[in-house]
Amino acid sequence: MTRDALTYDAARIALAEHLTRDADAHERERYDEIGRRFDALERAFPRQESADLTKLYVALTFWDAWIEARNLGWQSTGNIRQHEWPQLARDIAADLTADREITSARVRQRFDAGAHGGLGDRVQIISDRLRNRDLK
Repeated sequence: MTRDALTYDAARIALAEHLTRDADAHERERYDEIGRRFDALERAFPRQESADLTKLYVALTFWDAWIEARNLGWQSTGNIRQHEWPQLARDIAADLTADREITSARVRQRFDAGAHGGLGDRVQIISDRLRNRDLK
């Protein structure tokens, strides 16, 4: 059964809330809580093509990398150290809440495939997964 896709605003708000909750969990050293809502949100991610979705892709890709960093024992991912993830997540959440572009140059440089076409596989994998999810 396929769930209905979220609207842009619903996805934006949900991403901001999840990033904030995970930042709280990270700061309490409850690392196992980071990313618990990722799969459900990814499955319900908006399906329309829109330039507005760029900031949501950046946020989703950041979140995925954060989860992977945790899974790999906090190896530096994109030169982000363990203690830096929560603040970057809060910065992204603030931008999403205000419905503005991601303001962190560091986040955009590492996770915005549109602005930096030479980014690594992680960005491409998420983009492909989102594009191809309805083909399954």
